[in-house]
Amino acid sequence: MAPSLNTISLLLTGLLATCTAQVELDDGFLETRGNNMWLVEFYAPWCGHCKKLEPVFKEVYRHLRDTPVRVGKIDATRYSDVAQHFQIRGFPTIKFIKGDQSFTHRGDRSKDAIIEFATRAQGPAVRRLSSIGKFTEARSRHSDGVFFLHVGDEDEQDDLFQKYKSVAETLMVQGYFYSGEKRILVDVKIKREPTLLVFKDHGHYEFEPQDGIVTKEAVQNWINSERYNAFPEVSGGSINEMADAKKYLVIIVVNPDVKDRMDVNNR
Repeated sequence: MAPSLNTISLLLTGLLATCTAQVELDDGFLETRGNNMWLVEFYAPWCGHCKKLEPVFKEVYRHLRDTPVRVGKIDATRYSDVAQHFQIRGFPTIKFIKGDQSFTHRGDRSKDAIIEFATRAQGPAVRRLSSIGKFTEARSRHSDGVFFLHVGDEDEQDDLFQKYKSVAETLMVQGYFYSGEKRILVDVKIKREPTLLVFKDHGHYEFEPQDGIVTKEAVQNWINSERYNAFPEVSGGSINEMADAKKYLVIIVVNPDVKDRMDVNNR
């Protein structure tokens, strides 16, 4: 006998729910997570911001379900041991968890921002650009953003590279870090080799260590000071990351909907 329309409707509803529902985790997560890569939302049932995030997080799941990243959510009020283990202080908190490593998303709670966070967190901390084509692709992808590049031979024991990689590992969810040989550079002049470059504001700038002495602190301070474009747009999430740069922030507040002020705002 052919299935009824009600049966077909129920089957389709169940299939749709399966396709859009991320994994609901419990206190066994600490034991079972292994070395898998997880993007996890820690939520509270009474949290209004968590309810607002729900449809966005479903979209994130749909985007990532065919990738190595597994997407889940956990009620942090019910499974407080898990929340305490990952030092959850507020709701919702989104974390990328990979083995013993975990990174907290501090940017906007939009689909694109969360996916970008997960993409960065997957690593590696420093991505290799092996050809002119790969370098050109990176410049095109980050044409309106910022990325860093270590220029030198493919020697991971190089002192400058080691310091650069160490800093990149702490900031990998907040920026893009690459390495490549001098031969991949197109229309880019460098003063020394190995060296570090930052590409931003449709130009590039070279790291110049004080007195020619390269320390990890000097590399970290330089990267921290160059992480943003000269005139970035501030959002509710990004202002937290900008504050971490330990620079003075001069913020212009405008209302883009007020048309008769557009000339003044743009200036």
